[in-house]
Amino acid sequence: MLCPIMSKPNGQHTEMEGKPSGLSAATTVPPLSNFVYIYDIPRMEKKRLAALLEVNNKWYELGEKQMGYSTVELDSMQRCCQRNNRSPAEQLLDKWGNYNHTITELFVVLSREKLYNCMELIKRYVDPRYHVLIKESASDGRNAVANMATFSGANNNANVPNGHRAAHRLKDGAADQKVNGGGGGGDGAGAAAATNNKSNPTNSKENSPFANELADLTSLIPKISYEELTAATDNWSERNILGKGGFGTVYRGNFKHTFMAIKKIDYNKVKSSEAERIQLQQSFNELRFLNSCRHDNIVPLFGYCIEKEPCLVYQFMPGGSLDKSLFARRPASPLTWRERMNIAIGTARGLQYLHTFGDKPFIHGDIKPGNILLNEYKQPRIGDFGLTRQGAVQDSATVVSRVYGTRPYIPKEFYDRRELSTKVDTYSFGVVLYEIGTGLRAWDERRTEKHLKDYIARAVQEQMHVTQLADQSLPMDAEALMCCFKLLQVGRVCTADDPKQRPDMVGVMWQLSAA
Repeated sequence: MLCPIMSKPNGQHTEMEGKPSGLSAATTVPPLSNFVYIYDIPRMEKKRLAALLEVNNKWYELGEKQMGYSTVELDSMQRCCQRNNRSPAEQLLDKWGNYNHTITELFVVLSREKLYNCMELIKRYVDPRYHVLIKESASDGRNAVANMATFSGANNNANVPNGHRAAHRLKDGAADQKVNGGGGGGDGAGAAAATNNKSNPTNSKENSPFANELADLTSLIPKISYEELTAATDNWSERNILGKGGFGTVYRGNFKHTFMAIKKIDYNKVKSSEAERIQLQQSFNELRFLNSCRHDNIVPLFGYCIEKEPCLVYQFMPGGSLDKSLFARRPASPLTWRERMNIAIGTARGLQYLHTFGDKPFIHGDIKPGNILLNEYKQPRIGDFGLTRQGAVQDSATVVSRVYGTRPYIPKEFYDRRELSTKVDTYSFGVVLYEIGTGLRAWDERRTEKHLKDYIARAVQEQMHVTQLADQSLPMDAEALMCCFKLLQVGRVCTADDPKQRPDMVGVMWQLSAA
């Protein structure tokens, strides 16, 4: 008989506070962290911003030149708003904001179009070190460089007085990176003003759409030349392909007598979709972070390249993915019950580290067997952090603009209400535990209960014995029975419908370790 674990959740869930509808000059502005994304801008202030953008159709130029929208898309947007008596500028802000663009990014693109009055309206939500992008006087005809500091710590004085602009050098154009989804790499506004010239298109680093995203990695991660990676993969031979994904292809390469996994980004594929480009920018940001917090159960980044086609170089995991080990038609040898338990414990250890080592948790967002990689000793490492996001302080649920991840591993509160917390990872991991224990996929159209969670729920209701649920490809003894029972038992509490009833990953790790 399979019974659920009865335990109290280790974390507390708090509801989000309502957003203010407007701010007056006398109102105390909430902390900067409360206003991060464009959709966080209070409604009345967004309307005033839209009204300013509609003067002389400035919104249209902003959308075309800085946000990557085509004239066809903008014309269609304008016609739709005319029919519905809506503001096209407000619609543009909402649409761009749906891709999780930040207020700081909006502030930067407004500066490129010299829309200083719009910038003044939202500058309270932007780090003061960016305020120098606003010209001191709109009537000043000089093209002086608005030098600035960046968040990298070049200037520790965040309060730059209005009357006196201190000169701070822009570091690698990081503060003025190209943030639109449709175009290639952009020149820094400050550098462009200083030279009154475009960047040299033959310079591969400056012309790369990823140069800004990776600019500050040089001090942390080795840069590897494209020629070296071409040689390491035998000229990108198909024989060395390990897999293909949304952003490109992963190859096995032999670099300096060491096997590595090399992800080559398909720039044309990324360039064609604004949403994918935004995801890729987020991926680079998280890779910077993850490189600084190494862990035995997280795949490390070894190097990068931004010449021609951008590449990321990871540790090669000869054991392949957990997905292949569990579901390959002809696996070399099935995972033993002890190996399965060790994989579950190691993955839980990596997730709890991701959730707890910083002031705010980092949420992987796509835990599934395909993203759990194994070394030659079947030790797991979590990979593919393209959807990782930083959560809220004390892990309260954050409402995000869009749902992402792999559907069978997404809990109801995230899929229906877009409420993101570490409990999303807990749920996904619970589904993975079901797969490890049963050898069945999370979703199968041939089953009566297509979702594995529903299949387990029916088994519990019918008091099915654990031997009937266990992976039938393995022999069953007393030790195997206990391993399978623990995997399914912990998986059940992890997949509770109410996120408050799910344990945090520290608790999950200890429950599995006690098996």
